Amino acid sequence: MAVLALMFGSVLGYLARQTIAKQQAGTIEAKLERLVNSAKQEAKEIVLKAKDKANEILEEIKKEEKDRQGQIRHIETRLERKESALDQKTAELGRKMEELQNKAQKIKKIEEEVAAIRESELQKLESIAQLSREEAQKEILAIVEKDAKENVLERIKKLEKEGFSELEKKAREIMVLAMQRYAASQAAETSSSIVSIPSDELKGRIIGKEGRNIKTLEKLTGVEIIVDETPETIIVSGFDPTRRQIAKIAIEKLIADGRIQPAKIEEAVESAKQEIGKKIQEAGEAACFEAGIVGLDPRLIKIFGRLIFRTSYGQNVLLHSLEVAYLSAAIAGELGANIELAKKAGFLHDIGKAVDHQIEGSHVEIGKMIL
Repeated sequence: MAVLALMFGSVLGYLARQTIAKQQAGTIEAKLERLVNSAKQEAKEIVLKAKDKANEILEEIKKEEKDRQGQIRHIETRLERKESALDQKTAELGRKMEELQNKAQKIKKIEEEVAAIRESELQKLESIAQLSREEAQKEILAIVEKDAKENVLERIKKLEKEGFSELEKKAREIMVLAMQRYAASQAAETSSSIVSIPSDELKGRIIGKEGRNIKTLEKLTGVEIIVDETPETIIVSGFDPTRRQIAKIAIEKLIADGRIQPAKIEEAVESAKQEIGKKIQEAGEAACFEAGIVGLDPRLIKIFGRLIFRTSYGQNVLLHSLEVAYLSAAIAGELGANIELAKKAGFLHDIGKAVDHQIEGSHVEIGKMIL
């Protein structure tokens, strides 16, 4: 019984197990089926969406292709128009080239005809004038040259007349400009031949016993001393201004000393000569410095300094020489000449007047000889 029960129980258990297994299997299959169906549905939806997307993309591609085709057609149309215009221009250019060639041929033909006519006319003229072409050219050139020469000479005369007028005007302007730049006042005479004395009592002492004092003075100085009735005045007369100045200084020294006798007269004259010599040297050096002239020989400077005692037409010659030097330099500057050379020439132009009382000849010749 136990065995049978066990066996029956086993069979029942097996059957129960099989039933349970079938039920479980059915459940899994149902699930699988549901999953498959769900997957199929999703696949369909995906396929549909893909088709829709593909259709959209295809539509876009078709639209772009259509646009490109339109652009291509537009470009082709433009190219066709340009090609047509170019063909027209080429044809027109060909026509113009042909016209130009025709005109060139006509011009060449006309030139040939003109040359032939000219040659024929020249031959006729040669036969009428009985002159060859070369002879006719010479004749024409001679006539033209004659007419031109007269015109040129007339023009030259006119230019010379205008030029002289302009030059004269320019020269006046330069002179005026130079004189305006240097406006020096004329100097009155600085060397006087009149000696003032304190009293008329000194006149007798200056004359001396039997006139020995005045004779000694005249002999040593080379001037004439005039003692007249003019109150408190002695006149020193002489052609040489330097000698007159020496005599004047000597007399003033004698009056200041009070002892007037031949020995003192000699001392006074010698002292006056030294003083005048120093004054002349200083005047010459000062004038050179003022004019800005350097490099002169010392002997020239000494001779030039003597002009401080020389006057001409009421003007001191040394000051006049300075003025001429400045004017010469100004004029040379306006004309583009050598300024230093012109200044030196103006400075020394009257140097002959310093010794024209001692040497025969005009001051120009004397100055030329000195220089």
